[in-house]
Amino acid sequence: MNEDRYSKIENTPNYRAYTFVSEGRYGELVKVVTFYEIQGLTDTFNLALGTMLPNGEIDFLTITNNGDRNKILVTIAWIVGIFMEHYTGKSVYFTGSDNRRTQLYNRSIAYGYDELIKTYHLYGDKSLDEDILEFEPFEKGKKYSGFLVERKIVTDE
Repeated sequence: MNEDRYSKIENTPNYRAYTFVSEGRYGELVKVVTFYEIQGLTDTFNLALGTMLPNGEIDFLTITNNGDRNKILVTIAWIVGIFMEHYTGKSVYFTGSDNRRTQLYNRSIAYGYDELIKTYHLYGDKSLDEDILEFEPFEKGKKYSGFLVERKIVTDE
């Protein structure tokens, strides 16, 4: 993706947690992206985005509204790529902490679809039940309750 992103990204040695600094109207906010294995879904990790609080805790629910939403989303897409380089063959699942965020992710995937589809298989969870995941290939304009990303396997022919 050729969109602007934050370039100073730090990660843990196991590549399961990343931090970067969001710069905007409320100053500098440390954003945290974590990947956790999902029990019951083979080779799939959940992506969670949060904001580091002054006490060191991570807030996954508050909307920071720092004015740099698109730059954050592009940075997260970049982080997913780094994660998948180190976890070959694994999938990443994500959804919003509320419906508004989930639909933001839906629109963001649709916006970057033509570029993303070159590298990733993209799926939407068409189930409206939180306890059931039912994936189909992502379609622009369709509402999904969650998303699954798999890196395409590149073969030399």
